Amino acid sequence: MTIIIRSTVKCPYPNCGHTGDVITALHCRTAHNMERKELFGKYGKPEGVKFDTQAEKKNLERHVMPKPLNTGYPSNTAHAKDMRTSRSKKKR
Repeated sequence: MTIIIRSTVKCPYPNCGHTGDVITALHCRTAHNMERKELFGKYGKPEGVKFDTQAEKKNLERHVMPKPLNTGYPSNTAHAKDMRTSRSKKKR
């Protein structure tokens, strides 16, 4: 049986800010020095996080893709051939 998690939850500890598919026992122990049952009993169950899809779309509109690497010169130029030769000599 496969469990598909379709939401994100926020740790109930005050001012923690940790989010994830689940709040793990490891997070509770390392970040708050408590067991998960103890944390949930004291601060309540994790709350679901809702996403603003309109803000997400606006962020993506302004996103600029990085330029591809090695576009400074064509690979068949003399400079490119010299660079390849010098790199292959360094490997030896």
